[in-house]
Amino acid sequence: MAVTFSSRRVRICLATLTTMTSFYVIIVLYMVSYNFLQNENIMATYFVGRGGYQSHRRATQYRIQHNSNCTQKKNFVFIKGMKCATSTLLGVFYRFGYTRNLSFVSPLKQNLWLNWPYPMTLRDFRPSSRGYNILTDHSIYTENVMRSIMPEDTVYISIIREPFSQLKSLFQYFQIAAKAGVPKDVDNPVVEYFTHLKKYESAYKAPGNKERGCIPEGFSLTKNLMSHCHGMPLGFPPGAKDISNDTEAIQSYIKHLDSKFSLIMIREYFYESLILLRRLMCWTLKDILFINYNIAKYAFKTAPVPENILDLHKQWSNADYMLYNYFNTTFWKHVSNQGPEFVSELETFKNMERLVQDYCTKIYTYGKGHSYPVNMSKIVLDETKWNVQFSISSEDCWVLGPNPYDLLHVVQRDNDVKEAHLLAEQNKIPDNRTMKGGC
Repeated sequence: MAVTFSSRRVRICLATLTTMTSFYVIIVLYMVSYNFLQNENIMATYFVGRGGYQSHRRATQYRIQHNSNCTQKKNFVFIKGMKCATSTLLGVFYRFGYTRNLSFVSPLKQNLWLNWPYPMTLRDFRPSSRGYNILTDHSIYTENVMRSIMPEDTVYISIIREPFSQLKSLFQYFQIAAKAGVPKDVDNPVVEYFTHLKKYESAYKAPGNKERGCIPEGFSLTKNLMSHCHGMPLGFPPGAKDISNDTEAIQSYIKHLDSKFSLIMIREYFYESLILLRRLMCWTLKDILFINYNIAKYAFKTAPVPENILDLHKQWSNADYMLYNYFNTTFWKHVSNQGPEFVSELETFKNMERLVQDYCTKIYTYGKGHSYPVNMSKIVLDETKWNVQFSISSEDCWVLGPNPYDLLHVVQRDNDVKEAHLLAEQNKIPDNRTMKGGC
């Protein structure tokens, strides 16, 4: 049977088709325009030129929103909550201080820690004739000591992590299972350890266990470690007050921390944390660029864990869960108070960080002291509404990383030369302390 169309129906169909086509064209144009405008505020496209990595300059006039109405803060204490991306942040903080000739509370000799896991004392750091600006190496938050040596306007900051995720990282880094006698052939050493918690915990902490290295006997790496790092009284050193079974006391101490710390960052939201840090400290995006360090891969990192083991750890490390839940909540309150442009700055930084990581990784493959191809001399990052144009050179990469502790040792050596007289005088005073960290 033949199919016929009236001229009126054809006109209606054509009109409908034209309308639908126009609608889709408008949608596509909107999406393209939106993405173009978004990218204008985030990052330009990069290419390799004779002067290094360069960006296509656009004519857009950015409304710069970087630190126009605040003063850069240079005095701060950072409490490193063990295996919470703290070594990565150490690189950020040492670079910030070193490039501005600021003074660090630096551990003695070649030590990396300021008497950790014992409370910090006045005998744990190098002397300085010009006072101190930055304390960022591993230490216990020891309020009275830190307040006595740091300027009045010091900002206190820290970072924490979801407790069970931190526990797995601790097991890998400190080799807890092997040092507690957990069999090597178990599928998941964390699950095995907590299935027989009393047995393995006692073995690890035993006086005769020399495998622990500088970790003192009686000290637990698996129980409330973040809370301990933040100075919560949990029964260590032996004889100290222990509030681990007092929920109200734990809550009270956490609120006390909240009154003393301007920002406690969250490892799971690292980029968001750095943007909050930048805004708090009135720094630039360049100041918070980082090179990842000490990120390990291991078999049990993503292995499933039975619910009963998770529940046991929540009971065992109760203070850490309370600490994390409280500051995870306050963290998002901080974010919500930043306004709608927080996301724009966040995306700007993520793109910037990706480019710098890629560039510096290439530099590290060549090695330090080598000549680099002419087009690898630097990377230039365009101006956006969040930053002025700046460049990162191959020399900058070696300050950024790849090992942040290299810069720590540079600072220590410089201090020993500049403060040789004070250091000699300090060494004349006998150190009769019984509680001295060995790391």
